[in-house]
Amino acid sequence: MQSIRSSVLIVLGFFALGGIAWAQPPKVYSRPVTERNVLRFEVGYFRPSGSSDYWHDTFREFTGSTSDFGDAVFGFDYLYRLSPRMSLVVSSSFYEGSTDQFYLDFVDEFGGEIIHTTTLSTATFNVGLLWEFLPRTSAVVPYAGFGGGYLAWELEESGEFIDFSVFFPEIFSATFVDDGGTFNWYGQFGLDFPLSRNWSIFTEGRWQGASVSLGGDFEGLGTLDLSGWDVRVGGSWSF
Repeated sequence: MQSIRSSVLIVLGFFALGGIAWAQPPKVYSRPVTERNVLRFEVGYFRPSGSSDYWHDTFREFTGSTSDFGDAVFGFDYLYRLSPRMSLVVSSSFYEGSTDQFYLDFVDEFGGEIIHTTTLSTATFNVGLLWEFLPRTSAVVPYAGFGGGYLAWELEESGEFIDFSVFFPEIFSATFVDDGGTFNWYGQFGLDFPLSRNWSIFTEGRWQGASVSLGGDFEGLGTLDLSGWDVRVGGSWSF
């Protein structure tokens, strides 16, 4: 919950700065903005949407919700300006969220919780397009983009579980893992605040779409929804 509040406060702060900057006169540079290459680095908060068989079944049996998997996301983008307003984007991001879960209806022989830790990790490698709605000399530059690519993922559950296949159910320790890769797509909208010809700060929101069929140690548990939203803040350097 604290990480959610922090992310929201950061984004609201950037939007407040944007309101102040929007009221300022356009920036006048000594020459046109001609830098074609841009590097962007960002940090934010990602939360899975949890709309699939795995998530629904998990929260019927164990404690928690998808909000417990909300955690930091880190990313970087390389932009190549195809025109003054449009850029080709090559991007990557990394996320890992985990939470402790225990059975809703069962405890051990001493009345203690039967706990395991669930961890979801993703890494994306995407190509897309980004469109800026105002020239770079504006005080605030709104932009939107979309794209898609490859998403590598891993799901792990490690801890104590109940074996219901025996006549007298018993507790055992184990680690279950499945991983793989799939196609993903994204959409984004943000505000960029130029500080100079070469430097700027920005804030944006993204939606990621992806889903996979589980296998490995989770064979038969249906689909895993890897979609979700995130908010980010970062800085960029044009050269």
